[in-house]
Amino acid sequence: MHITVPLLINPKAGSLFRSGLKGWLDANRASFTIIPTKSAEDLTAKARELAEAGEPVVAAAGGDGTLMCAARGLIGTKSALGILPCGTMNVFSRELGIGSRRFDVALDTIQSGVRQQVDIFTVNDQPFLQMAGFGPDARIIKLITPGLKKHMGAAAHIYTGLRVAMQSHPIITMTLPDGKAYTGTQIILGNGKRYGGEAHLFAEARYDDGLLNAAVIHQESMPILFEILGCMLQRGATRRNTSEFTRLCTFSECDITADGKLDYQLDGDYAGTLLPGETLRIRKLPHTLRVCIPRNFVPNTPMEKFMAHPMVEAWRAHIRQAQEF
Repeated sequence: MHITVPLLINPKAGSLFRSGLKGWLDANRASFTIIPTKSAEDLTAKARELAEAGEPVVAAAGGDGTLMCAARGLIGTKSALGILPCGTMNVFSRELGIGSRRFDVALDTIQSGVRQQVDIFTVNDQPFLQMAGFGPDARIIKLITPGLKKHMGAAAHIYTGLRVAMQSHPIITMTLPDGKAYTGTQIILGNGKRYGGEAHLFAEARYDDGLLNAAVIHQESMPILFEILGCMLQRGATRRNTSEFTRLCTFSECDITADGKLDYQLDGDYAGTLLPGETLRIRKLPHTLRVCIPRNFVPNTPMEKFMAHPMVEAWRAHIRQAQEF
């Protein structure tokens, strides 16, 4: 029996058109009941209403930030999150094996009936799915304007990253429940392996083991970027391949403080600024999130991975736009 799945979208999102999702939806309209949303809060509220109405799957179209808004309405319910990944990076979708902008794979995943429980962690009660960053990476995201992201796509992160790399950064202290403390200028928490598209930052992280992985980097300016890139080039950081400037650990909760203003991001979206004397509390929620995952892993060839990378997609889009004019 054919089941129509409710699909939450932001009808004004440019990614619907840039990703090709709008055209794909026109050809697969029978599979979805499209539900427009007006804001992030509206999307979360509609997801919760659908879960309370007993919908087995509630799908959302967008990137990591949009998926997190939908997840906030579904955490602790029996409804599973279905994903149509049409954002810039689509990190969480890649982590699950759905990939980026592979809409046929996404639809098959929703219809497969295979579900997975995913741990959810919070920063001062704000949930995140895949990652949280404290320091320069969050500063980069804060400085990327909608106009810059629209015109440069994933390349906006590189452009802004070079600007931030020249700035000084506060010292961050991460304290575990046993009293052990780590200090650095950049801290990244991962509930999975990926960080920025297909790149792996944590080689051994899992989204269902009850633990967060943390990379604490104690460097200044540009070397912070080199440390992160070095970990990604090695397909993820381990205690065997990191430098003396990067410390790795796992935990289920911690507190974060800083000696200056500290920006932080959740799932690639700027989430706030911590002030001196304040504390960010990272905790694991008692409830999990159900998500739709592929029946079988669908591998990409090396060339497909290269062509699907956000940076390559962004440049191809620029070339297409130039050709149209």
